[in-house]
Amino acid sequence: MTFASPIAPSSASPAPRAAAETLTFAPTSAFTVADAGPRPGRRFREVLGLGTKFAQGEPGADLQLLTDLGVRWVRDTVDWSVMEPIAGTYIDFPPEFRARLDFYKAHDIGLVFLLAYDDWVAHPPNSQNPTAAFDAVAFGNYARQMAERLRSTGVRFVLELWNEPHNMVLRPALGGAWNGQPPSPWLDYYVRMVGEAVRQVKAFDSSIRLLDDDDMWVLHYWFLEAGLPSALDGFAVHPYVGGFPERAAIDENTDWMKPFVGVDADGSFSSAMRRLRAQGAQKLGRTPEMWITEWGWPVDQANSSGTSLSEDTVAAWLPRAFVLAEAAGAETLCWCSAQDSVDGPMGLTTNDGRKRKPYLSFKALSDNFGDYFYMGQVAGADHPASGTQAFLFRRDTSLKIVAWTVEPTATRLQLDGALQSATLMDSFGQPLRASGDVSGAYVTLGAAPVFLEFPLQSTALSLDMADTSALAP
Repeated sequence: MTFASPIAPSSASPAPRAAAETLTFAPTSAFTVADAGPRPGRRFREVLGLGTKFAQGEPGADLQLLTDLGVRWVRDTVDWSVMEPIAGTYIDFPPEFRARLDFYKAHDIGLVFLLAYDDWVAHPPNSQNPTAAFDAVAFGNYARQMAERLRSTGVRFVLELWNEPHNMVLRPALGGAWNGQPPSPWLDYYVRMVGEAVRQVKAFDSSIRLLDDDDMWVLHYWFLEAGLPSALDGFAVHPYVGGFPERAAIDENTDWMKPFVGVDADGSFSSAMRRLRAQGAQKLGRTPEMWITEWGWPVDQANSSGTSLSEDTVAAWLPRAFVLAEAAGAETLCWCSAQDSVDGPMGLTTNDGRKRKPYLSFKALSDNFGDYFYMGQVAGADHPASGTQAFLFRRDTSLKIVAWTVEPTATRLQLDGALQSATLMDSFGQPLRASGDVSGAYVTLGAAPVFLEFPLQSTALSLDMADTSALAP
């Protein structure tokens, strides 16, 4: 994780939005969505992942928080230098990590195992081999050794090949452009490392999934140009952005993205996911999986412009990020992070164990939507980075909608028809009461999502929304 990468401010303006909007949909029908579409074959809980900090001092007692939150995937690691202390000699997993693996298996929690970083202990660099500490062939062998050990545990896992190589070790050591623009020796070498890891792991077990990694959209495009192996299973992305989650950190005219166009004109996160997936499919010959292995925002930490985000803001954006990830077809989103540890105020919990408000909104989302199935976007598909956003979920004869507005101005959602009897909750899972006036009952939508539950309907259902700024006082 880093916030030091150059991020261009978006020049795109939000799409114009009507003061009032009415959408009609049939809850039993399929939806045509601009991103990945319905996912009726998996429960929403599959997208609920968490970046743990056990390898950086988080106490083992926090394992119990994973079950409290209903987490399905964790990101965890043991450093390369620990596992290979002597060249060619690998040890068993340390007892504390083995205990975590036992917990993950017992609770059917999948593991995103991070393969990192350089091993100066077993492979010290020298004048004849300055890249020895991260030698590509040695890295490939490390990947295979970890795959063999993890396979023997029975834990579900994928292998993540390094972490942000443009920040971590490779670019500082080898040089090149931070955005991967050729010539970039670090990027070429990283792609070679990926190739070796894929080759050696797939020779052991072709079903094991491997992911490349970086936190900038553009770098995955350059990795593809440099020759990522076709057997690579997917991309690990870190879609950090200073503002709200519906917008990517780039726009369609970002200079340092050229010659690639990473997003649509709306600058949306959903279009960034769709475009990178399509580029991967074109270059690899098959559709890559999309894994979000880091995403989050620091709490009460001033950025370069002097502004900061409150706990309430991050707690509001967290469920939006998870819903957007599911709608965009992500395999999971490992929220960054479980605990602050060494990365500043990014944790769901502080280093002294206090649960921040984002912890509570994570739990509410998991408790209320975890066992539901994503059916489609019912508001906002034509303006995914602005205005009102609403997404439909189903379980048996129960329907749920999660809705919010991207705009600073609140929106009214009229509770007409079947929605008259909807059960309302806020993003912390607390009951909400409907408001009312001469136009009827309504619920106000703001930055924090609202949850609505109502019975399955056989007839079309209308969502009637109005920007409160357009309403008479």
